[in-house]
Amino acid sequence: MANTKYDIFISYRRDGGAQYARILQLMLIQRGYKVFLDYDELTDGVFSEKIKAAIKDASVFMLVLSKGALLRCANDGDWVRQEITLAIEQNKHIVPINPDNGFDGIPDGVPGFMSETIGSLQHSEISFGQALGATIDLMITNRLVPTLGARQSRERKDEDFDAAQESLRRQDAHNRFMKRLGIGCAIAVLIIAACIAAWLWHRQKVMEAEEQQLTELAQMKTELEKKHSQYRLQFRAGVTERQMATVDTILTNMTPVRPDTLWMSQFEFTVGQWCGLQNTDCDDAQRHLPQTEVSYGEVCLHLLDSLRDMTNIWFDLPSADEWEYAASGADSPENTLYVGDDDVNQVAWYADNSDGHAHPSDGQQGLMPNILDLFDMSGNVAELCNTRYDDTHYTVCGGDYSSPASAVTVTSRRGIDTAAKERTVGFRLVIRRQ
Repeated sequence: MANTKYDIFISYRRDGGAQYARILQLMLIQRGYKVFLDYDELTDGVFSEKIKAAIKDASVFMLVLSKGALLRCANDGDWVRQEITLAIEQNKHIVPINPDNGFDGIPDGVPGFMSETIGSLQHSEISFGQALGATIDLMITNRLVPTLGARQSRERKDEDFDAAQESLRRQDAHNRFMKRLGIGCAIAVLIIAACIAAWLWHRQKVMEAEEQQLTELAQMKTELEKKHSQYRLQFRAGVTERQMATVDTILTNMTPVRPDTLWMSQFEFTVGQWCGLQNTDCDDAQRHLPQTEVSYGEVCLHLLDSLRDMTNIWFDLPSADEWEYAASGADSPENTLYVGDDDVNQVAWYADNSDGHAHPSDGQQGLMPNILDLFDMSGNVAELCNTRYDDTHYTVCGGDYSSPASAVTVTSRRGIDTAAKERTVGFRLVIRRQ
């Protein structure tokens, strides 16, 4: 006998025959047979290729003759009629089942070949009650074993209708659970897939943004190096946009003191510039104030070394002589008492007009610069120089906002300890080229 996918195909009318067909399938499977039933898979009225293939594959065609089962078989398109017709054409072993002796006969209009076949075959009467198992076993012995051979029954098999109903209930509950589990898993997979897609989309956008940022950063680097080529600016790798913008501000505000060899910042070094180079947060209210309370050592070791490495430019503090030379007007000395004018109130924040605090170092406070456009060299904050004052101190020039007028002159100097941090002491940068 050929090794087929199914032993038995069960054909039934859904109206009135579905429950009988399902119990038949269950009982036959429990008794070792491979059974095809379209209950869970197909829609009533659809005679598909899948049905055709199953009928052709099965050795036995089992027809459930429930009440009214053949009533619509007079219609050409009726799906039960098409199943029976194909089974006859394929010369299948047809086993009509009369459940609970309820079959009401073959109606008029049913094709003659179908009436003859079904009418000429013995109808196996199956009792769907206490004798269910016995009547099915009898049908198997008489109708299936001669065609299919005997089968090894499962360890557990139902013997009556109530037990079979309970098995179907458990089976349906399991199927519902598995269906819900499948739906749940599908939803979970969709959610995971959506999350992965969203993450990939976000990651792609981040990568695009990073790539765009790198492109813009490279463009900014090229433009600034060209803009400040007189200083031979060369940014090292890894310099941030904020650091480059800060360097741009510093270099833009440089003014020549000695042609091609010494430039000095127009303004005292600010809190905003300090934070910009360090990539740290900055209070907007403090941004334009001079950076104070940093020691000579911090300026040299932290700021200047970092700035030189960042730009390949030799930034430095001025020497005391360079500071005084620039303050007096360089090669065009003004010969004024204070830096830029003989009237202290025109050029300096000092004890009499400062209200006891430093003022923004941005050239917007109404005071005049000197001839080199250098602001606040008299007063505001005293400025560190890299010249020793004595064995333990460095020089600060220009006096500060708490100084009397006599201490904010072009030649005003005093000493400060290397490690000292004072609120009245800041600095300005120079670029020195040998």
